[in-house]
Amino acid sequence: MHIFSLRNRTDRCAHPGVAQVKSPVTYLPTMLPNFDPAAEQQLIATQIKLFQQDSATYLKALEFYLSRHEERQLHEFMQGAYLADQIRQLGITHLHVHFANIPTATAEVAQFFCQVSYSITAHAKDIYLSDSVALDRRISKAEFVLTCTDFNRRYLENLSTSRTPIHLSYHGLDLSRFQPRPEASKLKDSSTIPLILSVGRFCEKKGFPYLLEALSTLKKVGIPFRSVIVGYGELEQQIREQIVALELSEQVTIAGKLTQDELIDYYHQADTFVLPCVVTDKGDRDGIPNVLLEAMAMELPVVSTDISGISEIVKTNHNGVLVPEKDALVLSQVLESLLRQPELRLQLGKAGRESVLAQFGLTQNVGPIKDWLLQAVKQPLKPQTKVSVLSELLAAATA
Repeated sequence: MHIFSLRNRTDRCAHPGVAQVKSPVTYLPTMLPNFDPAAEQQLIATQIKLFQQDSATYLKALEFYLSRHEERQLHEFMQGAYLADQIRQLGITHLHVHFANIPTATAEVAQFFCQVSYSITAHAKDIYLSDSVALDRRISKAEFVLTCTDFNRRYLENLSTSRTPIHLSYHGLDLSRFQPRPEASKLKDSSTIPLILSVGRFCEKKGFPYLLEALSTLKKVGIPFRSVIVGYGELEQQIREQIVALELSEQVTIAGKLTQDELIDYYHQADTFVLPCVVTDKGDRDGIPNVLLEAMAMELPVVSTDISGISEIVKTNHNGVLVPEKDALVLSQVLESLLRQPELRLQLGKAGRESVLAQFGLTQNVGPIKDWLLQAVKQPLKPQTKVSVLSELLAAATA
C-alpha cells in the first residue's frame, strides 16, 4: 500500500493508530491553505510533462474538468495530474479514496491521465454538502463505495443512477484501548458531583449551544454537576462567550485538543456522555460520531439526537437515550433523570458496551473491507490494466 495526502501535515499530535502504519506516504505539492512557489513550480512542471507526453489525453482531461457541473478549482486539476504521474511511476492501478468531495474529484482527474480504477469511502459532510450531479458521476466511475451508516447507504443508493455497489461499512474501534473502569468505582459517593462529558469539533453540527442551554437549565433547577467539553474549532470563541453569558464558568470547562490517552482518562472520570448533534441549514450532519462509540465502549450512558445514523447504534432506554435535535429543554430533562439515577446509568452503560462489541469491533469490520479491496485489485469491475498495487488517497481535513 502507498498513501497519498492532498495536504501537508500540520498537527504535532497524531492518533495512536497512525504510528502503526508502515506504508510510504507521498504528500502531493499543494498551494493550500497557503501559496507555495515551490509547489506551484512542481505542479506546472508536471502539466508540461503530461502535455508533451500525450497532448490528446491532456486536452481530453482538461475538457472534462472544464465541463464539470460543479464548481471548479484549477488547483484540483493540477494535483490530479501530479497524482496520475506518481501513480504511473509507482505502477499503481487502484486507488481507494477517502471522502467523496475533493479527494474523489482529484482521483477523477487522475483517472483520465492514467486509467486508474478507484473506490470511495464516503463519510458525512462530503455526502450531504456535495453537488448531487457530481456525486452521482463520481460514484458511477467507482468500483465500489463504502459508507459508515445505513442512513448514508440508502441516501447514496437513491441518488445513484449507476450499478456501482454501495456497501455499509461501520467504523471499528480497537476495543482493547477502550476498557471501562472497574464497576465498584462507578457508584460514587452521593456527595460526589457528577461529571457530564462531551467531545467534538467546535462546529455547528455538534450542537454544543443546545448542550450549554440544557446545562443552564440544570443549574437553574439546582442540579449539581460539572461538565467538560473536549474539542477545538472555529466556534470556540462563540462557545466560550455563551458559557460566560449563561453564568456556567464554574460548572463548564473546555479541555481543548487532547491525545487519545488523555481523552480516555476523561471517559473514566465521567458519569454521562452527551453529544446533541444537529442537521445544519446547509444539510451538513454527522454519521455515527466515533466518540459516541468510544463512550459506549467505556460503559458510559450516552445521550444524543435522533438524526442520520445515530439511531443505528443508540436505542432509547436500552443502551442510551435519543432526544429531538435542537431541543435543549428535553435534553436537560434527560440529563437530570440520568444524574438522579446512578443505577440506570450503570444499566445503560453496560448495554452500550455490549452493542459496540456486537457491531463495532475493529477486527470484525475490517474483514469485509479487505475482501472488497482485494477484489478491486485482482478483478476490477470496469476494464482496466491488471492491478498490482493498492493505494489510498487521504485528505488532511476531518469531517
